[in-house]
Amino acid sequence: MTTQPSDMPTTLRGQLVDDLPPAQDKLHANSLGLPHAIIISVAVMSPAASVFFNTVPQGAAVGAAIPLCYLVGFVISLLVANSYSEFSREIPSSGSSYTFITQGIGPRFGFMSAWVGLLAVTLGVPYTFIGLASNLQFILRTSFGFNVHWSFYFILLLGIAFAICYSGIRQSLNVDFTFLAVEIGVCLLLVIIVLLSVGQHGGLTAAPFTLDAIPSGGQGFTFNLITGVILGVLSYIGFETAASLGSETRNAHRNIPIAVFGSMVIVGVFYLLMVYTETVGYGIDKIAPDFASNSGIAPFHVISQHFSPWLTIFVDLVGVFSFFSAGIAILNGSARILFTVAREGLLPGFLGYLHPTRRTPVGAVTALCLGGGVIGLIIGFLIQPTNAFAFFATLDALSVIIIYALVCVGTFFFFRRQGRGHFKLVRHAVMPFGATFI
Repeated sequence: MTTQPSDMPTTLRGQLVDDLPPAQDKLHANSLGLPHAIIISVAVMSPAASVFFNTVPQGAAVGAAIPLCYLVGFVISLLVANSYSEFSREIPSSGSSYTFITQGIGPRFGFMSAWVGLLAVTLGVPYTFIGLASNLQFILRTSFGFNVHWSFYFILLLGIAFAICYSGIRQSLNVDFTFLAVEIGVCLLLVIIVLLSVGQHGGLTAAPFTLDAIPSGGQGFTFNLITGVILGVLSYIGFETAASLGSETRNAHRNIPIAVFGSMVIVGVFYLLMVYTETVGYGIDKIAPDFASNSGIAPFHVISQHFSPWLTIFVDLVGVFSFFSAGIAILNGSARILFTVAREGLLPGFLGYLHPTRRTPVGAVTALCLGGGVIGLIIGFLIQPTNAFAFFATLDALSVIIIYALVCVGTFFFFRRQGRGHFKLVRHAVMPFGATFI
């Protein structure tokens, strides 16, 4: 078994990492707790934005069966989460997927995953902030008549996110928690209002959790179901981000696995409440035809307008600013992965630079903001922000799926090498290969 990446003395600007002063050498160990690890994973999943935007193409395919697809997607995502949890229990590291794949399958696959991961983290920034900027421009223009080009919001909010991440991981996670609390609070208020109103008229039903709710038209029943489940699974991408805090979290062997599953459960319950509210609130028979004929429809805006007009602007804004909290969390998680890979000598040394007092990977944060900002502006101007958002989202999702598969395969090989005392058939073989196959 190779040495853990965090223990390997690699070069940084010509110096041995072990020779650098302690404050410049390592991330701030034991500075974070279990709640922080949960917050970063929940934020990256961007709960409100995911259900606001993913359910439109999903509803066009599966109609009112959106809750069923999210439930199946939750189960599939738990299979992948198991691998991250098992690895984090044994070798918690800020390198996250890169470390797990290197230790599980070997340095060559670790090297490959580092570059696939570099693509994923590089695209995550423009994807998130283009979604934020373009939708904020639309809301401010349509609701208040205030029209400023999306690129202004893109640069401004990316700059603010950089300043927040630069200030330190605890400060960043406090900001994330504040946004998440408002986001989830507003959404749950809408859920209560809609379900109480629909329930008074006898409209609550279990139909959205059955296969009968899926229309057989279009590409056919099977294709529609697969499409709906895939979109459900994609909404859970980001649960693994807690693993990137492995070097900074107290009792990481225990807390990171709990955070991985805990964030999944929190967001999974939130998703099911939201999409069930969407189906019964919008109308079970209306979803498939309306969503298929109008890809630009905003179902939660429509629902809020009908059941609680005074809440609509808040619903719209939390859906948009869900991208902002996700962007901060993505920058923090991605920066720690780049930091670790750079310390291994696979990426330029400046990415492994830590702030001497804040102990944050400011080299990687700066590179992500500059690189993501330039890429986002160029592609956004070339093909328009809406198309750029879809383009970045597709490439980012494909990159992440490749990494998930490698981590799952690595789980089997890593724990098999540990011997019978460590290897568990279900957790280390059945679940990882089941996730990879699916």
